Amino acid sequence: MRQVFVALLMLAPLVFVPTATAAEGRSTSEIICCPAADVELFMLGSADSGSLSPFSERLGDDPESAVIANAVTSEEVVATWRLQDLYAGTVPDGTWTISLPVLVENAGGAQVNFTVEVAIGSNVYTGALPAPSTFVGTGESTITFDVPIEESTVGDGWDLEVVLLARTVVFSVPQSGSQLSVLWGADGAEASISGEFSAIEMRLLDVETDGADAYIGVVLSSPFGTDLLAFSDDLSLRLDGSVVSGDPVETQSADGIRVTWTYTDDDPGEQTMSVEVTIRLQSGGSSITSEPTEVTFTTEDGEGGGGSYYPSEEPLRTTGAGSSLVVVGSMELSQDRGELVLERQTAITLDGEMSFWMRWSLDHLGSEDLALSPTIRSFRAGGVGDEERESRMIESIERQEFEQQMGKLHVSFLSNGLGLKPDELIGDSGEFDTVGVSLDLHGDERVISHPVTITIRSRERVADGTLIDLVRDFIVVQPVPFWSDWSIDLTLKTSGLTSLVGLDVGEAEGLTLNHRRMPMGESAVLSGEDLDQGITFELIAAPTSAPLYAPLLVLIGTLGVLAGGLALGWRVSRQRRRSLLMTEVVLLSIIVMAMFLFAYPSMFVFGAAGSSAFIWGVTALVSPRASRHRATSSSAKVNRNLPLPTFACPACGTVNDVPSHERPLRIVCQGCQRGITIQG
Repeated sequence: MRQVFVALLMLAPLVFVPTATAAEGRSTSEIICCPAADVELFMLGSADSGSLSPFSERLGDDPESAVIANAVTSEEVVATWRLQDLYAGTVPDGTWTISLPVLVENAGGAQVNFTVEVAIGSNVYTGALPAPSTFVGTGESTITFDVPIEESTVGDGWDLEVVLLARTVVFSVPQSGSQLSVLWGADGAEASISGEFSAIEMRLLDVETDGADAYIGVVLSSPFGTDLLAFSDDLSLRLDGSVVSGDPVETQSADGIRVTWTYTDDDPGEQTMSVEVTIRLQSGGSSITSEPTEVTFTTEDGEGGGGSYYPSEEPLRTTGAGSSLVVVGSMELSQDRGELVLERQTAITLDGEMSFWMRWSLDHLGSEDLALSPTIRSFRAGGVGDEERESRMIESIERQEFEQQMGKLHVSFLSNGLGLKPDELIGDSGEFDTVGVSLDLHGDERVISHPVTITIRSRERVADGTLIDLVRDFIVVQPVPFWSDWSIDLTLKTSGLTSLVGLDVGEAEGLTLNHRRMPMGESAVLSGEDLDQGITFELIAAPTSAPLYAPLLVLIGTLGVLAGGLALGWRVSRQRRRSLLMTEVVLLSIIVMAMFLFAYPSMFVFGAAGSSAFIWGVTALVSPRASRHRATSSSAKVNRNLPLPTFACPACGTVNDVPSHERPLRIVCQGCQRGITIQG
């Protein structure tokens, strides 16, 4: 009895103490939407395992096809498309319409008898062409089916399946290789089924408050996953008819996608407001709006959450709109103990949804939550304790741990976390001698949507004269893009004794490359703004320390060739007029130096300098001779007012000027080049 009594005393407190879950309370939800609506579903994927999607953005460039090359006399399945996991609701009476592009080749046409089966769960409905045997002409055309649908109840998890059946196909005036192709899944081949059913479910969560901020969360559930946010239009929330401004926070939940708007109360206190959520599933389609639902919440004075919701689940990196990405980098080529060294610095600035995910991840460093993505769980706690973790602020210790661990994790973080190709952006990390990472929060340590910059510095040795990729297209193209647009500003520099030979970016649309050569080194800038994620480019060059390409040595050699050409021309023209020669010296020197400054290949620069020197020599040879005044100073003073005589050459008759009153005087005839001596 004593043991039983002691046991009862030990269990007694459990009767009076509530469980932790009950004490904290549970978040409840209320279904507020949505009734059946008209939706057009596009057919995608292969003939055996096709899918259905309301988003035309999923259409590809090349169509899928099912080919019928022989006459069909018995029923056979052409293709099947399926939409899985419908939500409970009611499908009203109506007529669903199916349109299919077809292509007849190498025949005058075809008599076809197709039927379509539409299965909603266990309910199967059949549609046929307007006539039992329909003629389809050669080339492309579209056939349509009307499928009568009866009112029925749809259960959770049911599938919508569309099966195309061919009963008979007979070619008219067939030729070799005659065939009929059913096309779908691409722009220009938009096969689709249109009908009225419930495609979205909305659940309104309990309103959470923090100071003057109220967080209104709605869970959107649909068979389309994250495509719902990526491609739908006009998702908005209204309180008492007014749209709540600001970008909502999106997180993945067990039932769908949670979208949370932040409402900041200007007059804190108890509020009762009407909530409406609107979404347009397809561009040009009608909007789906929830029924007005009243919510009551109490706000208080204070800053609260700073105007942004802090979710307990990992936020989505993108909902389809994408974030802004800015890449600013520099590369410096130099020599170290006879080897070429390339030093890189790449600053990656994130904004929008990606920056919010980045900050939230920094505040969860070392978390053991298995629901987190592998990218976040790959970071160890290090010196980060429970007090710093999930504090809604990025502590200095969290930043330090991130910078230290990124030395080894930068490749996987860039690839898996940011959707970038690390080798194409920062180079092959396996070749790095050193690597360092720094983080810039742009003056705000809060977990909010605010820019974040990750700077990666590296040093590597490169082979002399080997063509390498300095940077190339580094964004992983994804169906739901991480990046809405991006820009790049990359500066390259060399020393006076090194060069980037063959530096070129090709014909990349939107990118510009400005390359200059100065005596103390080359400089180049690769830049572009508002670029698309699908752009392809490749910036290549061959780093070298060969004297033939070194900027300082190229300049010295060029100046030497020009100086030699000028000296030769000056010597040849010492008794000739030099006005044309001096004009050519100025103009050609400017051209040659411009070629040097605008980084023309060094062989072109040397060739231009040599050609200029040759032209100067020829010009000096063909320039007319100048009049010679060799009279002594005393004779010039005595005879300065006497006119100079002329005489005709006795050999050829050419009239020559007598340049001096000095006698005897020897001159050269300008006509026959004979020497003539004038005695008096």
